[in-house]
Amino acid sequence: MSLKAKEIIIAALSIAIVAVLAFVVFTEKAHVLKERKIVVKPDSAGCVRCHGYKDEKGLPGRDPGIVKHWEASMHAEQGVGCFDCHGVPPAGGGEDILNPRYVVQTSWDKESGLKAVQLVVKNGKPVERPDIWKHEGAQIVADVSPRTCARCHEKEAEQFFNSRHSSAAQFIGSIDNFLGRFAEGPAAANTGCQQCHGGVTRLVSMDFKEGATPLYAPDTWPNTGVGRVNLDGSWGSCSACHSRHEFSSEVARRPENCGKCHMGPDHPQFEIYNESKHGIAFRKNERLMNLDLPGGEWVLGRDYSQAPTCSTCHMGPVAQHGNYSGLSLTHDVGARISWTLRPVISFQPKAIIAPDGTVILKDPKDRRAEMKQVCLNCHSDNWVNNFYVQFDQAVELYNEKYAKPASAIYKYLQEEGMVDAVPMNEEIEYVFFELWHHEGRRARHGASMMGPDFVQWHGFYELSRNLYTHFLPLAKELAEKAGKGEKMEKFIQEMLRGPEGKDWEKYHRWTEGLTTEEMQGMLEWERKMYEIRK
Repeated sequence: MSLKAKEIIIAALSIAIVAVLAFVVFTEKAHVLKERKIVVKPDSAGCVRCHGYKDEKGLPGRDPGIVKHWEASMHAEQGVGCFDCHGVPPAGGGEDILNPRYVVQTSWDKESGLKAVQLVVKNGKPVERPDIWKHEGAQIVADVSPRTCARCHEKEAEQFFNSRHSSAAQFIGSIDNFLGRFAEGPAAANTGCQQCHGGVTRLVSMDFKEGATPLYAPDTWPNTGVGRVNLDGSWGSCSACHSRHEFSSEVARRPENCGKCHMGPDHPQFEIYNESKHGIAFRKNERLMNLDLPGGEWVLGRDYSQAPTCSTCHMGPVAQHGNYSGLSLTHDVGARISWTLRPVISFQPKAIIAPDGTVILKDPKDRRAEMKQVCLNCHSDNWVNNFYVQFDQAVELYNEKYAKPASAIYKYLQEEGMVDAVPMNEEIEYVFFELWHHEGRRARHGASMMGPDFVQWHGFYELSRNLYTHFLPLAKELAEKAGKGEKMEKFIQEMLRGPEGKDWEKYHRWTEGLTTEEMQGMLEWERKMYEIRK
């Protein structure tokens, strides 16, 4: 047999083997899909038939896409149907405060960090939520709140309630909210701010007839903001991350799911993740990461190790490794965060302890230890510890060089009447706002997630340029117009110099100019650092 004939036979056999393997994979997938069982309970059968299935004339139901989404969910396999979520439990079905039929009052003590829920009572009876309506003989609601989810997912709902996510709509009254609703305009806030933060859901009219459909106010609905204030008085929306009606764990684990809100000029975590080595590794290894495993069964170090997602670091369970006992799944996204990088000046939030001694949020040291345990699944002790040294230095640089002096100068302008009482109507207000809210956050978040371009060009470069060439000159100009130029100049120098002039030496002295000898000394230092030879 000739060599050419042998090559042809080998090539034909190779093609045949590939074809057989492809057929096996296809038939196995088809077999799994065919065997997948969907359980439709009697109380939800009418919903499925009317909204999804074709009738005897071959016409589709009212919302076939919704039913198809539900059929693809774990809920459908477990027999959790439409009525389990949208139905209203009867009166007297357990504790009233846990019954999503009734209205509660949610409160948040920002000093202690504690949240509380109280049942709303009128004339000695619990108040029913206003959007209950009778539909096809059943009492239902469209606005499903975390209190309904808590009937099956009690632990997850409690963790979420204690998290900053659930209180995201409480930014009302902040400068961010003022910008969106008043400076920009109501439609900007409705379709922008509250689609991430959440808004206060309300009805067009609180008095609708029996059997009529309640009309949700169009400026508050649709809304799946993570801190949405629901019509039963609860805070939060589980569907913000677990998109309805499939409520997929895989969707919640994917980085782009978090990127719905965590992106853009003020908190670009998704873009930073994509730039980072973690994001690069995820895109390369996505197919190997078992993202479709059921909830609670996606464990770092056991089911995947190829790359982390946002969920991995901030929420996901971690297998036991080395001397570490592992971590459980949490729905409190702040449970492993030691610094808060959101405000004007970063700080490390203290622990939150309930009156009975229950630890709701651990102290910063313990939170960092838990995050380190995630990192140590793939990295060495030295690598992880040195990363945190670099991260802390970046946050402290932002705080000491930029945030503290700039915020003190801005406050001084306000106290001296050089900035009026109307929010966001003067140039310096926008300059200061962007220093901390945009540029400062980008630098800090970039350092926390290893996105060097966001630390440098989108972060500290912008901070430096705008502090020295925009914010400080503008502050001096306002003071000159008010006849307080000399006083302002002295105050700025005091703020930049810091205690005993140490901050000036460390951060700002170069602005006075450098001698030839000083410039030569800097070049020599760089040559030694990078081993550059003359």
